[in-house]
Amino acid sequence: MSKPAPHSFFSHAFAYLIARGLPGIIAFATIPLFTRYMTDAADYGRYALVLATVNVLNALLFQWLRLSLVRYAAVYRDDPAALKSTLMSVVLLLNLAVGAVVLMLAFLPAMQSIRPMLLPIWMMLAVQSIYELCCEYSRAILRPWHFMILQLARSLAFVGLGVGLIAAGWSWHGPIAALTLGMAAACVYSLLIYWRDYRPTLDRAIFARLATYGIPLSLTVGLAIVIFSSDRFLLAYFLGEDAAGLYSVAVDFTSQTLMLLMMIVQMAMYPLAIRAYETEGKLAAQEQMKSNAALLMAIGLPCVVGMTLLVEGIVHNVLGEQFRAAAGAIIPLVAVGTFLSAFKAFHFDAAFQFAHRTIYQVWIVLFVAVVNIIFNLILIPTGGIRGSATASVLAYILSIGLTIYYGRKQFVLPFPMRSAAQVVIATAIMAAALWPMQDGIRPVGLAVSISIGGAVYGIALLAMNFLNLRDAVVARAKTIFSRHNRTLPVTAALSD
Repeated sequence: MSKPAPHSFFSHAFAYLIARGLPGIIAFATIPLFTRYMTDAADYGRYALVLATVNVLNALLFQWLRLSLVRYAAVYRDDPAALKSTLMSVVLLLNLAVGAVVLMLAFLPAMQSIRPMLLPIWMMLAVQSIYELCCEYSRAILRPWHFMILQLARSLAFVGLGVGLIAAGWSWHGPIAALTLGMAAACVYSLLIYWRDYRPTLDRAIFARLATYGIPLSLTVGLAIVIFSSDRFLLAYFLGEDAAGLYSVAVDFTSQTLMLLMMIVQMAMYPLAIRAYETEGKLAAQEQMKSNAALLMAIGLPCVVGMTLLVEGIVHNVLGEQFRAAAGAIIPLVAVGTFLSAFKAFHFDAAFQFAHRTIYQVWIVLFVAVVNIIFNLILIPTGGIRGSATASVLAYILSIGLTIYYGRKQFVLPFPMRSAAQVVIATAIMAAALWPMQDGIRPVGLAVSISIGGAVYGIALLAMNFLNLRDAVVARAKTIFSRHNRTLPVTAALSD
């Protein structure tokens, strides 16, 4: 078995860097814009709570279908229509069931206070479930540029239309409506290109296989989102919607940067690892996942350190004035928790998925979700939003420890110790370069600091030949130089 060439995963990761990164940069603009136009922290809190509700329902009800799609797209590559028809039919049936429940809830007197939110939540959930299925299909068939178009449609509508509706007086309703419309437009585009062979049928054999694999994973993701979202609900309960809004800004900023970058690695590597497992066997998949771990470290660790050192400049240049102090106090903690959460989800969880033992993930995350709520109940009354951020970090440490321990019994994921050590050394060098610059808050100063930190970190990795990157750069330079030399005699002959 041959080791995967460095250029294969770097080129694939670069494609997803563009496909997910460009829309992510556009979506990132929502944070400074929304925190300036939505001047009331309570409004941002309501907006965050609505998104949290939709995300929890989406994960619990629909995530298993998307995860199963990525896992089995290669298995059913000879009959993709049967797989797609089953997946989409289940999505539509679940949406009808949720709509019926929402209709019943609307008539209950106890729901009077949240009745205006029920229809928007259901509409957004229904559209998002179809939209994300379309996105995952593009990723499963290795079409990152189509994936980018779908993400761009959502992001552009979310930012442009969202800000316009907020300015028009829609308050927190504006971004919810804009996000729903953007996803709906992307769905129409994708369905016309890749889903024309859909038929309203449900293959029972395929459905049973998808459910066995995916439902435990869906519960895992749903419970992970409970960890991610429960703190907002508990903060709103103990300290009010203002506190939930202040906390959510810090979490949203971190997830729009660190989580996005680490997700790009997983989106590029995991489908390659699945294909390697199905076509070449266990050792080939382990090699791909070893590269996955190295790249996750290389992206995540310097981001955590950089956010911690430059937090003052970040909050002053990105966030509205009323959000800066609170966000600056917890961004370093949130960054650590996000890094641990992403590494668990994007790497160590794969051990259960390769072994088809995803039920173990459910028990781990269920236990950690309960522990996280207990930590929040203890730490929020005494520590406020910082206590909630601390509770999340403790929960993620416990979660990743349990996942590593039990995951190794199912499918061994070799950890790249040499590459990890190189990342730690390069990050330390970067931190030393950034240390004198951490008090700068002017936009130009922050941009210079980020550029210097990135350059120092990149040069350090290149010097240590991280993942054979230096060898690849040298080989590429020699190829270009060789081609240039071969053209010189031709040019000289023509000039004669």
